[in-house]
Amino acid sequence: MTGLPLSAYQADDQTSVKEIQARNVLVVSCMHRAGFAAFNGDGLQAAQPPDNATALPAGPWGYLGAQAAATLGFHPPKRTAPRPNPAPAGAGEAYDNARVDCDRQTAERLGSPPAAGGELVSRLFDESTKATAKDARVVAATKEWAACMSAAGFEATTPEELSHGYQAATEPTPAELAAARADADCTVKSNLAGLWFAVLAGYQRQLIDRNAGALAAQKEAVRAQDAKLTQLIAGEGKG
Repeated sequence: MTGLPLSAYQADDQTSVKEIQARNVLVVSCMHRAGFAAFNGDGLQAAQPPDNATALPAGPWGYLGAQAAATLGFHPPKRTAPRPNPAPAGAGEAYDNARVDCDRQTAERLGSPPAAGGELVSRLFDESTKATAKDARVVAATKEWAACMSAAGFEATTPEELSHGYQAATEPTPAELAAARADADCTVKSNLAGLWFAVLAGYQRQLIDRNAGALAAQKEAVRAQDAKLTQLIAGEGKG
């Protein structure tokens, strides 16, 4: 999804990492000023890209990736939540109050782009996805996918219908893995994914043209927020 036209009007993974870095730097600096010189970021989120591995390569476009299909089926990979560092020795009410106050100050300093721009991008994403689902080319490719799946022994009219039938189980079953492998194979044979994303990109470009002014302002707001994060990190780092 990150390569789609509308993605240019949202913060990317690099900016997301930068926001975490800025938040951490600001909180640590604030805690030091509050008298907790030993504070080194306990409980703060690690500055790393979003874990996109939990996003399955399956959707209305079919299934992307035979390896994932063979091991995950329609279940996301399991994650182990990181354990926060323990509070420093001597922490108590004063420490807790300082953390709350520093979190508040940090949120105020970070800010965010105007909500209206993000809401517009989300709405346009939704519109383009709905238009894609109704597009005659995608409908035809989906029918071809369904025929391929039927020949493989799996009855479903859409990839989403297929996946929903297996997600109630806590673990992927052999039958689910077989269905996912067939899904991946039929996705390739029907070119459903290639067509789906191409059509989606086309609708998004049309929507961008129709909302050029508002989207230009949103893109500038995202750029300005990214520049602000860079300045905050550099400024607090010097301190």
